[in-house]
Amino acid sequence: MYGIAKVGVGLAGAFGALVLGLVALAGGTGSSVAAQGAVAVSVLGQLAADECVASGPVPTLSAAQAANAETIVAAADALGAGDQGAQIALMVAYTESSLENLGSVLGNDGSLGLFQQRAAAGWGTASEEQDPTDAAGMFVQRLLTVADWQSIAPWLAAQDVQDSAFDGVPSASNHGSSVIGGNYKANWDLAGTFEEEIAALADRRDCGGENGAVPAGPASSFGLPAGYAIPSDATPAETVAITYAISKLGDAYVWGAAGPDSFDCSGLTMMSWAQAGVRLEHYTGDQMLEGTQVAGVGAISPGDLVLIPGTDGTLANPGHVGLYIGDGLVLSATDPAQGVIVQTWANFTAGGLSGIRHVG
Repeated sequence: MYGIAKVGVGLAGAFGALVLGLVALAGGTGSSVAAQGAVAVSVLGQLAADECVASGPVPTLSAAQAANAETIVAAADALGAGDQGAQIALMVAYTESSLENLGSVLGNDGSLGLFQQRAAAGWGTASEEQDPTDAAGMFVQRLLTVADWQSIAPWLAAQDVQDSAFDGVPSASNHGSSVIGGNYKANWDLAGTFEEEIAALADRRDCGGENGAVPAGPASSFGLPAGYAIPSDATPAETVAITYAISKLGDAYVWGAAGPDSFDCSGLTMMSWAQAGVRLEHYTGDQMLEGTQVAGVGAISPGDLVLIPGTDGTLANPGHVGLYIGDGLVLSATDPAQGVIVQTWANFTAGGLSGIRHVG
């Protein structure tokens, strides 16, 4: 689709700015969760995980547990926490709930969901806590506010986030652990196994992109036909945008990325036009409304955005976008298998044309 719904450069765009804003606001210990504003965090979680979740069995886990674990990994990846963040989140969720989306339990102080989060501690609403995507997003977002989370012991970072009553101080209530976060540490290696199994399912993810993409020219040039030249009638701004896009041919498709070496579809169009001083949102749905509508194929100009359903959209709600580069060719960050390539107009729009937008 967009890659990630509203991500821009790096963590990116409006999404990344909100992430960084929340990090700056929170900046504290586990007890400061309530100050962040859980609603914004849960929205980030929804954006993070909905569009690019691995699917498949994970050894020793039930189908429901596996689906929850895969949602957690998708949220960690999309929010920029990477493999380590995913493993920490899996470790905590397995410790707290065995990766089961638990409801209310008598005497459990209102703790709910995968991470046993509580509204009283600032962890969103009950419905958000019991939505695996929201809960994962809230946890990962909070992890990112722990300044040294990547350098300290993972179970210490987990304890900073959760502020668990089982804090590692030896007592009957925490099973005599002498390690802060020791209850989490016990499941660190197992969480790593889960993370590796889910990573191996990467080729089964639906991360946007396009079905049936065929390069227009030689594979060695990533589909750019021999002798191609930017159309002579392209404006200076269009020339800048197309030149940048062509320079990224062969780069990887990575959901949510916007350069410098990997892109999703809307990340590439956004960054191409950014070189010419034109700001676009990092979201295919928003780019459908950018600039002005082009009346038809006969009125298309170099650099126009070409929107199609892709793998996860519809004609009315497109999930993929490319850049028209003239000569009946469209350049896009196509899919994880092929990366950034050039296709013919006929091949790019074979599944339907949602719209053409002139943004320059």
